[in-house]
Amino acid sequence: MRKIIAQILIFTAIYMAIFALMRAVMLYNLIERDIDDWGGVFWHGLGHDMRTFSAIFLPIFLCGFLSYLGGFIRLNLAKFYQIFSSIYIAIVSFIVAIFAFINYYYYQIYQNKIDMFIFGLKDDDTAALISIIWNDYPVILILLCALVFAILCGYLNSKILKIKFKKSNQPIWILIICNIILIYAYTVALRAHPVYNALRASTYQFSTFKPFNEISTNPIMALSWASKEYKNQANFPYVDINRGKELQKRLFDMFATTKQNSNHAKMHIHFNLMESFGLGLLQEDEKLEKLLLGSLYSHFQSDFVFKRFLPSTNGTIDSLNRILFQSPIINLTSSKFQKTKLPLSVIDIYKKAGYRVVFAYAGNSAWYNINYFLKAQGVDEIIDETILMQEYTNAKESKHPYGIKDEYMYNKIYEIFNNATKPTLIISLGISNHPPYLHKGKNELNLDLNSSEISRYSTDYKALLNAYSYANNSFGDYLNKIKNSKFKDKIIVAATGDHANREYKFDYKNEIAFGISVPFYLYIPQNLQNNIYYDKDRIGSHKDIFPTLYNLSLNNTKYLSMGGRDMLSKPSDTKMEFAMHINVWADNDGIYPISSTKGYRYQNSNTLKNSNDSFELDESKAQFHKLYEEFSYYQLAWRLGLMK
Repeated sequence: MRKIIAQILIFTAIYMAIFALMRAVMLYNLIERDIDDWGGVFWHGLGHDMRTFSAIFLPIFLCGFLSYLGGFIRLNLAKFYQIFSSIYIAIVSFIVAIFAFINYYYYQIYQNKIDMFIFGLKDDDTAALISIIWNDYPVILILLCALVFAILCGYLNSKILKIKFKKSNQPIWILIICNIILIYAYTVALRAHPVYNALRASTYQFSTFKPFNEISTNPIMALSWASKEYKNQANFPYVDINRGKELQKRLFDMFATTKQNSNHAKMHIHFNLMESFGLGLLQEDEKLEKLLLGSLYSHFQSDFVFKRFLPSTNGTIDSLNRILFQSPIINLTSSKFQKTKLPLSVIDIYKKAGYRVVFAYAGNSAWYNINYFLKAQGVDEIIDETILMQEYTNAKESKHPYGIKDEYMYNKIYEIFNNATKPTLIISLGISNHPPYLHKGKNELNLDLNSSEISRYSTDYKALLNAYSYANNSFGDYLNKIKNSKFKDKIIVAATGDHANREYKFDYKNEIAFGISVPFYLYIPQNLQNNIYYDKDRIGSHKDIFPTLYNLSLNNTKYLSMGGRDMLSKPSDTKMEFAMHINVWADNDGIYPISSTKGYRYQNSNTLKNSNDSFELDESKAQFHKLYEEFSYYQLAWRLGLMK
């Protein structure tokens, strides 16, 4: 038993040291240098590691009690145990090393601990993701390091098992007490607390500074949490109809109705969701903004743009689900409801109004099973890279693991509108600003960034900014064509980012919301601009996009609002003036990270950057985000008939 305890303690110490080193490197390379109080990261990290490795070493621990049985010796199982434990520890060591690297790079990209987005490797374009990982990260070096570490740990284990301990002559009752204490201590380690199960997915946050919470977690345990959350999303539990009534009383009505509109179902509509179209890259620098927006810059100056605007989530499919289907379930399109027509979706609303609906994508429409799901929703036509490469001879030359250049998608969209004989809604999704950042314009950007600006990028900043600029230019060139077309007075164009750029580091002290912000752009023909109220500094988020479009194009039409409102109508209820993201929400008073019990006031009234001036939350603000997410699931379950 003493050898087995020695094994557990020695290897737990080694693994904890590996993860402590990982956290130190993450704090040094990925977090602002002027942030202090790092101690909590390592203290809570030790707690997470203790829980994780206690669970991992439980089979070894149980073997220790088997060693008390005489049969264990007589059957000559000692040799078998040596082989088994060496292989087991080598495998665990390999996993520990791999996860240390994965955790570092995952946080670098997503600014988050390992979460259920990691299952995009399975649900997304797996081959494309593997190709990007292979090309952008030192995969061979990581695997070699992990293999060498595993071999060394296996060798060390064999040496530990050869240690000679003096035979114990203690009375049996002392041994019994010692083993009871040992079992209790191991139980405490498994729970990370002597009384209750601490450091769970629901209670792991210890700091108001989100990066500290994320970095302190153990990546193996974080994957376990993510797996449970991912599986739970597929369960679709039933909801209580009375709970929905209660939520509406505490929050707002589930439905709203558009105002009267004489142009009902006469306008074409193009909603464009742009990959990683974050505002953080522009950093409120006029010169850099003009350079990176390219031909889109003039449209940002002449049309309607909201910059105090948040995306729904940090992922493309998740944001798309929430915008089009108001679904908080990330894997809805590939779930058991993939062939179920979802009432009150954007597609359903516009189909009933007489619109032809088209989905255009510069990637492959098999992504997350989106093609089959959209067909079930009634989409009339789906355009993807396969069709675009057939129609445009040069498109194939731009193919990268995730799709082709956005310009070909825009060419096709323009052609559809130009030949349309009835009101048409086109929902499009660009891909050019997605890793591996191969798409760029004819002329590369001439960038002159200083070292502090360059340090904000987690990858090759020149490739990233060229892809970002190309995507913006392509959309700007498309808008130029729209504004010179025969249908320029019969179309509304809206655009936003699916999420901020993932490989751009922002300051968590003052950019909690600003760092993840995206723009909301609107081109509206002059003939529709009669009764418009425009406040460019108005706060909003993805939930407000289609309520705005509904009110511009439909007449007395009931829709599922979920707190969304017309951004071009004068505010009528201050409670509805808020922005919602899965990690933070904001209103006119300030921003509210879900990891904090405080709110933070703005630096000024025309930015999402926060000051260090914090304030305590009243009950309604403290509970708002949690209730909103519950209400989001409730309305989806209600629409799917999951009532009890």
